[in-house]
Amino acid sequence: MTSRTTLAAGAACVLAVTIHAQTQPPAAQPQPTAVTHTAYSKNTELFAEWRPFVVGQATRLTAHLTRVGDRFKPYTEAKVTLTLAIEGATSNAAADGPERPGVFRLNVTPTKAGTGRMIIDVAAATGAEHFVIDDVPVYATVQAELAKLTPAETGLVSYAKELSWDADFATAPVMVHFPGAGRVITVRSTALVRNGAAVHIYVQRTPERFDFREVTIRRTFEDAIEITSGLTPTDRVVVRGAEKMPRP
Repeated sequence: MTSRTTLAAGAACVLAVTIHAQTQPPAAQPQPTAVTHTAYSKNTELFAEWRPFVVGQATRLTAHLTRVGDRFKPYTEAKVTLTLAIEGATSNAAADGPERPGVFRLNVTPTKAGTGRMIIDVAAATGAEHFVIDDVPVYATVQAELAKLTPAETGLVSYAKELSWDADFATAPVMVHFPGAGRVITVRSTALVRNGAAVHIYVQRTPERFDFREVTIRRTFEDAIEITSGLTPTDRVVVRGAEKMPRP
């Protein structure tokens, strides 16, 4: 092979590498995990979800409002107001009604970085609700936000609020008897999902994400079952509609 041929081959190789590099799609930018917060009053479940706040950027917060009871149902009317306060600086938002049943959209533009308090008030014909969310981070820049990225939790069962509202569905906290070393944890018998000898319960992580957890049962107390392993006193579980939920 002549030196001219060798040079030509080398140039072709460099050109091919350059073209390949130019045609590669850009690397995907990391996406922040949505922030969620769940709170309960006697009559209402609030499930708030938003992308991490950044100063000067409009961020849409979604407030899912559910009327709790034997069966969970979406709010069909209400006015929702939001105040985000950080060291005297406040940002406000309001929704005069739901975008669709149970779903209220509020656009918030923070003006100051730091850790704030968010207050969500609900005014409805059935009464008023007041929710306070502390320790809400607001970042100075997108880069500061991305530096705090945490991986999303895997292995959970997803079940959208819209699906649970359409179904015969409800959740409830576990019941704790005799607090202390001799405590007994029970759940309603309707929470149990049996698969052969195995018994599972859907444990709520957020109102749209659930852990399908294996448990050990023992005694029966009327319509309640004692759980000897697999649950903690702070768990909230699906007590109605578990048989229709997706399996992992």
